[in-house]
Amino acid sequence: MKLIKDAFNTEIFQMTMGNLILEKDTYSREEIKTWVKEAKQKGYQHLAIKILTEQKDLLNSLLQEQFYLVDTLIEYVFDAKKKVLPKIQHQCILRDCEKEDLPALKQIARNSFKTDRFHSDMYLENELCNQYYEKWMENSYHGFAEKVIAAEYCGELVGFFTGKTYSDDKYGHLVLAAVSDKHRGIGVYTSMIHECIRWMLEAHTELEGVMTGTQIETVAVQKAWIKLGFTVHDSLYVLHRYLGE
Repeated sequence: MKLIKDAFNTEIFQMTMGNLILEKDTYSREEIKTWVKEAKQKGYQHLAIKILTEQKDLLNSLLQEQFYLVDTLIEYVFDAKKKVLPKIQHQCILRDCEKEDLPALKQIARNSFKTDRFHSDMYLENELCNQYYEKWMENSYHGFAEKVIAAEYCGELVGFFTGKTYSDDKYGHLVLAAVSDKHRGIGVYTSMIHECIRWMLEAHTELEGVMTGTQIETVAVQKAWIKLGFTVHDSLYVLHRYLGE
């Protein structure tokens, strides 16, 4: 088991936060107690861990050691070897994000995420959770993402999507996306996904496909992915442990 400091989360939430990375399939309760003790000794105030949903014994052990479930993620994959991106009629203008777009897109980001692992954690301030997504969107434009796509509808900025590739990964990744409340249900989100996949596969012909993930309860998002040819790849639980007073 590795404990890695999460510098971004630490800065946003103003407490020392770390991610536990699995190195084997299961761990005993005694091993879990050892991680927590060591983390406390190193000054950590908050821990996060992701496990496969099939690891139920590990899930129960974590719950018994005061970890708590904050999210269930479902991952999807677009297999470019088996699928062809369908043609769709875009209802919005799609273009690269520009610096002057940031205030509007940051506002969309702060208002769009409510069921994620941060907002679901009673130990994290709601306003800081909103700021987390604002800052993530801004950082994406400044290099965290490889590309940020902005969507316009009737002259108004209504959404964004970020994408990223890695030299050691055969799949591209759709990372962060949001559509303003009043412009949902008109196809903006589907258009942004379509454009991001198209760009990614054309710019990186070596890729075998594209992966993405979301909270299991976001049914509308998953319907959009399925419409474009994505299939279920995996599912994960996300658990946190607060170590503060």
